[in-house]
Amino acid sequence: MTTFVTLFHFCLPTWLAAVGGWRSYRTVDAFAQYAEMAAREFGHLVDYWLTINEPLVYAYQGYVPGCWPPGYRKSYLQAFRAIRGMLEGHARAYHAIHSVIPSARISYTIHWRPFEARRKWHPLDLLARHLRDQVFNHLFPSAVDSGELRFPYPLCNASAIKEISGPIDGLKGTADFLGINYYTREICESKFDWPLDIFGVASDIKHRDVSEMGWEIYPEGLFYLLTEDLAPYRLNKDGAKRPIFITENGFATVFDAQLDGGDWSLDDDDRIRYLVTHLRAVHQAISNGVNVQGYFYWSFTDNFEWADGLRCRFGLVRVAYPTQERTLRKSARVYAQIAGGNSLIE
Repeated sequence: MTTFVTLFHFCLPTWLAAVGGWRSYRTVDAFAQYAEMAAREFGHLVDYWLTINEPLVYAYQGYVPGCWPPGYRKSYLQAFRAIRGMLEGHARAYHAIHSVIPSARISYTIHWRPFEARRKWHPLDLLARHLRDQVFNHLFPSAVDSGELRFPYPLCNASAIKEISGPIDGLKGTADFLGINYYTREICESKFDWPLDIFGVASDIKHRDVSEMGWEIYPEGLFYLLTEDLAPYRLNKDGAKRPIFITENGFATVFDAQLDGGDWSLDDDDRIRYLVTHLRAVHQAISNGVNVQGYFYWSFTDNFEWADGLRCRFGLVRVAYPTQERTLRKSARVYAQIAGGNSLIE
């Protein structure tokens, strides 16, 4: 078994949250200490380290809609301060782990979401698409590769943004591989509210079939990001191709958390179609020379999906929460056949 261990997946100790979370240097210090301790205690069991999972998702959910802690709304500046803190924490953790295990393979996980303007002729829709792409997708990996946090125009002109921009000690090149989470694309548009939000909003318009969570099923986006979007980050410092792992990719159905016995959700053909079409996109990317070395379906079992609770079911294995009984879904057997034969089912 090859092990991938994530050190931060959205949950902060309350005593760090109380002093500002990732906006506080105390969190950065504590994270470095935690990473070193984890390396000393568990390093012999770990093949790949992921310092921080989906930093932009964490910053967005906590500071823009406010549906996650700390529950701020439209606080972009606080979100950007948290992002800088996570970049500092990643850099410190990277070097802390390497101080214990020089040969360790370390990176972070980025949630990549292709954005499309609803109205391709509309300048504000195009601006919203551009800013969402540059901030949500490129801000973190670009900073890691360059060693410097740089915001796109026109954000970079704001004095408060300039204060949190700039070089970060020890950050440059701290990704030994790329961890990419991919689920869907997002169509975005401008909204004429005051004050104007230049990031726009996610559109209600969908051009493809959607999951029960409302996410478009768009495997082409996975192929495109692997072959095109990741081009700036594809090479290591020595010029070698950086390994890429799809660390999350999955499909959710929605069922009440109190269901237990019966055959509900076990014949999950929609999940199977999602899985196979996205694996085919990965295979096509590999055929085009992309150095994809691994794929993780999210998730093995049904899970606690943060603000969405226990209703959203991503698992290959169904969990009946009242009894904790685990049952293989049809998709689990199909994925086992794919993995066992190292080939896609036609």
